[in-house]
Amino acid sequence: MGQRKISWITADYFLDVDLPIIARLKDHYHIAWQIVVGYSNDIDYEKYVKMLIPAPGKNLEIIFVYEKFRRRDPRLFFSDLGIVSRARSGSPDFYYISGFMYPWGLILQRMLLPVEKVVMACHNVSTPKGATRAWLADKNTRFVLNHFKNIQVFSKSQHAVLDSRYKNKNVLEAPLALKDYGHPTRMAGTKEREMVRFLNFGIIRDYKRVDLLIAAGCILYERGYRNFRITIAGSCPEWDQQYAPLIKYPEVFILDIRRIPNEEVADLFAGSDYFIMPYQDIAQSGAITVAFQYNLPVIVSDIPQFREFVAEGRTGLCFKSENAESLADTMQYVLDNHVAIHSVLKANQAAFVQKNLSIDSIVQRYINYFEKL
Repeated sequence: MGQRKISWITADYFLDVDLPIIARLKDHYHIAWQIVVGYSNDIDYEKYVKMLIPAPGKNLEIIFVYEKFRRRDPRLFFSDLGIVSRARSGSPDFYYISGFMYPWGLILQRMLLPVEKVVMACHNVSTPKGATRAWLADKNTRFVLNHFKNIQVFSKSQHAVLDSRYKNKNVLEAPLALKDYGHPTRMAGTKEREMVRFLNFGIIRDYKRVDLLIAAGCILYERGYRNFRITIAGSCPEWDQQYAPLIKYPEVFILDIRRIPNEEVADLFAGSDYFIMPYQDIAQSGAITVAFQYNLPVIVSDIPQFREFVAEGRTGLCFKSENAESLADTMQYVLDNHVAIHSVLKANQAAFVQKNLSIDSIVQRYINYFEKL
């Protein structure tokens, strides 16, 4: 089994999903891994990979492909052709593709690769309501699911959606591995301290409803609470127009509106007390796996997709979706009971992770699936 070869292609926006898996799979397979970095992306992905895989070893070949044009540029056809041609070299036993690389990548993958040996990672079988360019995401997903048979999904809910829409798919269902950004260099203070720090992290999209979090923070302030801070960290081109005007009490908000470098993420989570996800819809969340990695209790909306991870009052807290008052009530409960509940939530969350999200159990699902292809 150790000599079987996987040709693996990862778009940069899914690198943190694939990286912990490949770090383990390289002990079982020979992997030729192409990491495709988008045009004008200034993140040091090579540094990030070396952080988790400092010594690739003889079974892992890593190639970074830096795109010279935007995705819609027709000249990118030749870059995508090179990626697919390189993937075919060495006659791999199977292919794993994470990232649709629309439009040329999808077409070339379908035309030039043996479909029966290709596993396509489908992160969103159903596109979240309010997602940016949802029409394009739907179009790409339909193409993949109409033309490829071997599909990976990352949650039970998305597996159910896939089964309801398509028949005879060979499905790998494996949850997202916990996202590891290294060891933090600082920690939050003791749970007894007066100030409670809430965190929202990630690229800010409409469906993630950061507006609800801002509204809830303002409600808490108007109720007389001052012993909290809300950190909002992530990139958002529309911040000044769409979100900044909603902040009535800037003294309780800590804003870091930019693409957060990977090396800063661990400290961001370690310096917080609770992670808030006010989403109105989602397929599955990578951000929640970061919170679980750093054992940070979560506050989430009560949408079905979070029920796989959060049991109310045990592994996290829930509020009524799309309701700022309900979120404010939950945050107020936290402020009133922080000392009593914080350590309990952390202990329950850690137990849940150990039982359900261990990296060994997730990687074994990949191995079992690959061995049956």
